[in-house]
Amino acid sequence: MRPVAENASLKTIISELMEQRDPKVYRLFLSKNRFWIIALFAILIYQRGFAQSNIPVGTWQVYNSYLDSGKLTGTETSVFSISQNAVFYLNVASKEVNTLTVLDGLYDQNFTAASFVPNTKKLILAYPDGTVQLVGERSISTLTALRDNVQIPLKKINAFEVKGDLVLVAGAFGMSLINSKNENFEASFTNLGRNGEALEILDLTEDSSRFYLATEDGLLIGNKSSNLNDFRNWARVRYDGFLLKEIGITEGQVFLIDENGFLFLLDKESLVLEPILGVSNAKNMRFFGERLFFQMENAVYTINGNGSWNLYYSKQEGDFSDYFISNSGFFLQVQGEGIVTENGTSFSPNAPSSKLKNIVPSTEGFIGIPYFQNIRGNILTSERQITSTLFQGRWEEVDAPEEILSVAQLNQDIYFGTNSGLWKKSRGKLEPIRLNGQQNQMSVQVLHTDQTGNLWIGLRDDAQRLFKLNSSGALEQVNVPGLAFPHKILSDRSANLWILQKTQTGNTRLQVFNANTELNRFIGNTEGFLTSTILDMDLDSNQQLWLGHENGVIYLPNVSGINAGSTINAITPIFQGRPLLSGISVTQVKVAPDQTKWFGTEREGLWRFSEFGDVLLEQFGRNNSPLVSNRIENLNLDPLSGEVLIVQGNAAFSYRGTSMESFESLESLKIFPNPVRPEFNGELSIEGLTDFANLKITSAAGRVVHSAQVRGGKATWNLSSLVGGRVQPGVYLVYVSDESGRERVAGKFVVL
Repeated sequence: MRPVAENASLKTIISELMEQRDPKVYRLFLSKNRFWIIALFAILIYQRGFAQSNIPVGTWQVYNSYLDSGKLTGTETSVFSISQNAVFYLNVASKEVNTLTVLDGLYDQNFTAASFVPNTKKLILAYPDGTVQLVGERSISTLTALRDNVQIPLKKINAFEVKGDLVLVAGAFGMSLINSKNENFEASFTNLGRNGEALEILDLTEDSSRFYLATEDGLLIGNKSSNLNDFRNWARVRYDGFLLKEIGITEGQVFLIDENGFLFLLDKESLVLEPILGVSNAKNMRFFGERLFFQMENAVYTINGNGSWNLYYSKQEGDFSDYFISNSGFFLQVQGEGIVTENGTSFSPNAPSSKLKNIVPSTEGFIGIPYFQNIRGNILTSERQITSTLFQGRWEEVDAPEEILSVAQLNQDIYFGTNSGLWKKSRGKLEPIRLNGQQNQMSVQVLHTDQTGNLWIGLRDDAQRLFKLNSSGALEQVNVPGLAFPHKILSDRSANLWILQKTQTGNTRLQVFNANTELNRFIGNTEGFLTSTILDMDLDSNQQLWLGHENGVIYLPNVSGINAGSTINAITPIFQGRPLLSGISVTQVKVAPDQTKWFGTEREGLWRFSEFGDVLLEQFGRNNSPLVSNRIENLNLDPLSGEVLIVQGNAAFSYRGTSMESFESLESLKIFPNPVRPEFNGELSIEGLTDFANLKITSAAGRVVHSAQVRGGKATWNLSSLVGGRVQPGVYLVYVSDESGRERVAGKFVVL
């Protein structure tokens, strides 16, 4: 054994001992210096990996936009912004911005009402199905009494009015009271219509003796000493104009705003609504401090008990959707900016500029698109049409056309198919591409880059042709007899184009085409399955074309070998003795680099199956994941990071899967997390592998604790040893051999 210098650094000692590869020396040295070795490796690896943007396998991220119009609420210390699908808050003192999402425990990403309760320091949120949450500093309580009450069919909550610990609730069902301290419903008054039918309450308030309800049928006044469960005990103030939307009290006087923005004062003696002259387009009646305010156009006014009103604030340029006033300052909710202070400083989280309806991976990062159209023609669109990219953890607004239908990359250029034609983005410059023979820019429905470097372009029409753009920029028209309204194009190993299309009758069909071999064939009824119900498709490395349809999943084997006369037999995978996902509408199909299959469904969530669809690996839905519903609108997969990109009606997510694209040769491994801390309960991720590489993990003493053959470019390990139980703390070495059998130490990590 080679001696080690007494004054050598610990790093040098470890290096020399590893070169000697003597197990006895390892064990002796580790037993004496175990703590310091682990600590040193942890420091070294942490420093090296700090700049990496890796996230653990199994991690969810939510991608909300916080720049839509919304409402403000809060206290002296915090201001909350609540839009239809997102919540964030500003710490007034530190100027820090934080978000609240389903990852923090929120029930959904769709809000119908919100307010802050200063007495109990809780944010109260309402959701469309009647669920209510009280969000405190350290916990979230969920109230389900309204949601679960089968005798109340209409459950939408329209507004909250905070009165001390109590919260008055206005809803489609009537009104109720919530005790924010005890976190329960205390009372409810329903079926308040003139004949005891349901009556929607749009806003409400109270004084010491009465409740005042703004409804679609005028104003209701309820004396608290009466039995208000009886609809006949409510006084009614008839209003023959528009429905009443907002209500407030100041100096003992009741003011209301109708849906047309006119302001009224209630004459309590005659029970008549008197119009306030000069006010129109009023909204956002708010009570701050001891005064009542309302918004008209770009200004905020105070209103006095006698009906007079005075200017409080006027914004010189631009609109705002709401305002908040406290001793800490004056705040606005401005679309495109977030929370804006009186001096013009804006605050919002780093996030997409618009709500995402499609997420597409590219060399520029994830492209977040606020527009999507599915094969049925249903359109998902956002309040603002601004495209963003996520790169190295930061969202940035980018120059892109509106109403993007498809995205593809050719060389380093990104192409957008839109309702206004084809666009190319090259070196940051965006320009339209005129297609041959097209006088007007047509809707470009589908783009696809094949393995030979051609960009195929399909227009939303039935002109029986595609366009082809090669890598040198030459554009040509390719006639495709029978083609109608192409929706998606894939290419197999033989350069055959598989075209999923929608006919004028609304049915879908599948066509395979190759201009070089003159192959042009429709696949369907003669092969034993109906193409009229196909909703999506993807191709795996075994040249199996997987098809999601309205009644499950099938696949076509060896599609690259097809010719004009060959027989194709559709295969139905069998899972637990039944056809795979039988009875389930499968709207999205994606093949992962390890050849496992992801299926997004219309009502049953997200599924991941083994290579041949016979083993369920993962399933996510409303009840076991952050997903806000069981409906998957759109699904993509980034092969470089292994992230599954998921869009739902009210939210967009990514999920870090276990598979990523393999490397052509063994690269320097990326091991994450490293070090592995005691509280970590997930899976270790090892990236940079070749397909079919053999992986072996050993302790520093050479004992094998895990081995596997890898599909794709990433392997995962649950940190369990071969004999069971979590491996012991220590330094672990990763050995990798490629298909030729050459083995080498490729990396190391520390378990603390």
